[in-house]
Amino acid sequence: MNWQTVRKVVKTKRFQACFVLIVLAALVFFGRDHLHFIGDGWRELQDADFRWVLAAIVLVGLSMMAQAEVMVVLLRTAGVNVKRRAVNVLGLAANAWSSSFPGGPALSAAMIFREQMKWGATPVIASWYMILSGALAGAGMAVLALGSVFFLGLTVKPVTLALSLVGLLALAFATNWVAKHPEQVEAWLVARARAFNSWRNQPEDRFTPAIESFSDQLSAVELPLNKLTAAIFYSMMNWALEIACLLACIMAIGGEPPIAGVVLSFLASKLVGQAQITPGGLGPVDVALTTTLVGLAAMTSVHAFAAVLVYRMLNFFGLTLVGWLVYFGAKLAKPVLDTEPLHSDEAKDSSAA
Repeated sequence: MNWQTVRKVVKTKRFQACFVLIVLAALVFFGRDHLHFIGDGWRELQDADFRWVLAAIVLVGLSMMAQAEVMVVLLRTAGVNVKRRAVNVLGLAANAWSSSFPGGPALSAAMIFREQMKWGATPVIASWYMILSGALAGAGMAVLALGSVFFLGLTVKPVTLALSLVGLLALAFATNWVAKHPEQVEAWLVARARAFNSWRNQPEDRFTPAIESFSDQLSAVELPLNKLTAAIFYSMMNWALEIACLLACIMAIGGEPPIAGVVLSFLASKLVGQAQITPGGLGPVDVALTTTLVGLAAMTSVHAFAAVLVYRMLNFFGLTLVGWLVYFGAKLAKPVLDTEPLHSDEAKDSSAA
């Protein structure tokens, strides 16, 4: 079986349907030790105030839209004409991959990188987006943490929390300088490459064409102040809406915690979930969120656990389910066009016919 035949098989609806079943089976396998969580969460949802649950659903949807808007702003600034609908579909699908498997964020990042390349982004632009969006998220967390600590009256070293903000500004300044001075960057890189080639006794200009191609892409990563402000705003809104979703879930079970305590609890759970040794951090994240709600938000353990169950049912299970439906819907609904050129034998057959 040659490569062309393999590609045709992969594009068939039957293969895609089998892939769906394999992924669903994998999800059940990875989550087999936590299936009781779904039952517990469903019972809490049934007992919760429907109005607050509905508000939480709206808020989690808006948070995903804000996250997608960060990508829209950054890619359009770099000259990639992306459609907002496609970015939102990618955001939901990537979130499903990220939350469904241990180490899912790496799979999600690879998917985003690949899709951005299909939209016309260069490797430089796609990499620039990954770095800058991560810096924006870190800076947003630092701002929220600093504000929460201030309102709770806790003692903290402001320098520690300000590092993310300084790093973001330094990154924005560096990318803008590079975008405005590609010739200087190219000259420096060529000089370093020639020195390396001379040391290895290789042709002097071995890497020069690649460096010239790379430097031609650098001018696209300039980020004007108004675009940087918009990206920061949407990144902050993503965090704020997620926290508001958690607060709505707490209100749904009758809790009335201090907002600052909820913010710190949310951020603590996010830090715990970075490792993601289980799908979506299931287990460690829930324990961290429950214990911090008790310690920082003055909630009882019963109320905290119930609120976490409701929140995770919406923000984890619900959002992951929607993401997979969107992912497979986009895959199966997309018409498959065979644009591959015919082989010589196939061309002869078709001409003979």
